[in-house]
Formats: sequence, structure tokens, C-alpha cells
Amino acid sequence: MASGTLYTFPDNFRAFKALIAAQYSGADVKISPGFKFGETNKSKSFLEKFPLGKVPAFESASGDCLFESNAIAQYVSNAQLMGANSRDAAFVQQWINFADNEVLPASCTWVFPCLGIMQFNKQETEKAKEQVKKALGVLNGHLSKRTFLVGERISQADISVACNLLLLYKHVLDPSFRAPYIHTNRWFTTLVNQPQFSAVIGPLKMCSKMAEFDSKKFAELHGQTAGSGKKEKQPKPAAKKKEKEAEPEEEEEEEKPRESKDPFASFPKGTFNFDEFKREYSNKDTLTEALPYFWKNFDKENYSIWFCEYKYNDELAKIFMTSNLIRGEFIQEKLLT
Repeated sequence: MASGTLYTFPDNFRAFKALIAAQYSGADVKISPGFKFGETNKSKSFLEKFPLGKVPAFESASGDCLFESNAIAQYVSNAQLMGANSRDAAFVQQWINFADNEVLPASCTWVFPCLGIMQFNKQETEKAKEQVKKALGVLNGHLSKRTFLVGERISQADISVACNLLLLYKHVLDPSFRAPYIHTNRWFTTLVNQPQFSAVIGPLKMCSKMAEFDSKKFAELHGQTAGSGKKEKQPKPAAKKKEKEAEPEEEEEEEKPRESKDPFASFPKGTFNFDEFKREYSNKDTLTEALPYFWKNFDKENYSIWFCEYKYNDELAKIFMTSNLIRGEFIQEKLLT
């Protein structure tokens, strides 16, 4: 029977897959008590065992080191959970892939902005909602004549899909949205009320009101680093005040740099409206609307087009990450520079 230590932060739905599997298999899995995300997983000793620095990560009592939540879940699982025969094992794997490829990207795109984790994009969120409806519909049809996804007992297929649905059911699937999917709802509530599930995730309160993007929460969460930088610069304004009181004549000198703050002030004024293009790009379909707008209005006499290569492609494991980066931070920064 497998045993070992799981490295993760609290309430990590990816880690839940292995922890719930261990509840069923009897594997002795302990969570590392001293783990600090952003510190422990960046330490030299951690990276020697888990080079990507990702969590959850698992180190067995025998010294095996695993990353990726599905691999860890399988390691601490048993034959019943992973499929008693090759046929069942194939179907279990099918639903595990379904959870990661059909449910998770849409779930993150929709829910993460509500939690302040990433920026909101209306077009992508609407697409995610439709994808969630499609995934719930597939599950609903499959479960209309079944209690569980594979066979007559709970398998890793049920555990993995349910874990990837957790954020949706907790934050955005309000009663009206989830109402059409009666079989999926029945299956999900059956699972989360099992003692093996509740021992890991605790009592689950289903969403009563659909969460929405909170710009203040996003600013607070992503302003922590910037905030610490501002504190370091606080003494400078204080020094300026004293200078003003002692030598009022310096006020005129301080105004001079303000006039030349814009390095492009002396450049010819182009006709391309950057703000309007950003709105087109962020809120409309790229191929059918945003790009035609760009080529129609681009001012080639005053502006040029540059091709950039992103250095850190390993950070873009999922399509939604790339999309959010392009539509959010990248397009905003590049149009202003």
C-alpha cells in the first residue's frame, strides 16, 4: 500500500484527487505541514526532486517523486478505482482526460476572474459558459441511466471529474444555471456527501448566487507586490515637500520635467485610435472583427508592426493562459509603449 508526503497549498482541488483516492484505497498520505507556496516549491531541495516546482507534488516513503495530479492520484489509488479490467481502465482514463480537457479550462476561465486570480474578459467568459453547458450536458446524458461514470462503484473517473467541477458548483453554478442537469447534479451531490469526499473537502455549500468579477479584489490581489514597492518610495515625496517649503523657487524647476514626460510628444500625430482597437480586440471576435478593424484603420505612415517571441512558453500550458495574457497584460502594455 502506497504511503508518502503530499506537497500542496490548502484547498487545492488538484490535490483533492489524490487525497480522496487515498481515502478509498487506504494509502497513508500526509500533507507536508511546513509547505509554503512560492517558497518551499522554489527551494533548491524541492527543485532537485520536482524540477518544475509545481504542486501538488508527492514523495513516497520508498523515495519515488511524482508531479502532476493525475499521476499522483493513480499512484495512491487501487485497482478498483483505476479500473478492475483493461476495458474499465480505458473508460476511467477517458473521463480523467475529459475532466482536464473539457471541464478545467472553461472552469478556470470563468471562475478565476471571480476569485481575483486573473483578469476578466467578457468574450472568453461567455465562451467558457457555453463550454461548461456542453460538458454538463455530456455528463447529464451519460448519467441518465448510470449511478457513476464507470461501472457500479465510484472510480477515479468520478473523483477527477468531480474535483474539476468543484469551483463551478461552489461559485458560479447557481440554481437556475444548473437546473437542466438533474442527473449531473444528483451524481455530484452523491459524491461530495460520501465520507471519503467530505473527509477531504469538508461540507460543500452549493452556489446560491452566481459570482461575478470583482475589480477591487483583483486589484488588491495583484497589487500586493506593487504596494511593497510603493512603500519603499514613500520617503521621496516627503523630501520634496521639505524642499518646497525651504526653497519655493524650485517649483518652477519641477514643472519643467512634467512638460517632457511624454517621449512621443514631438512625434507626428497618427490617426490610429489605440483605445478603440483595444476595445475591439478585447470584446469582439479576433478573426472576423478585430483584425479587419485593424487593417482598415492602421496608420502605416506613423506606426510599424513588430513580431515578438515569448520567452517563457512553459508557463502557457493551457490555451486560456495564452489568451488571457495576450488579451490582458500584453496588449495593454505594448499599445502604450
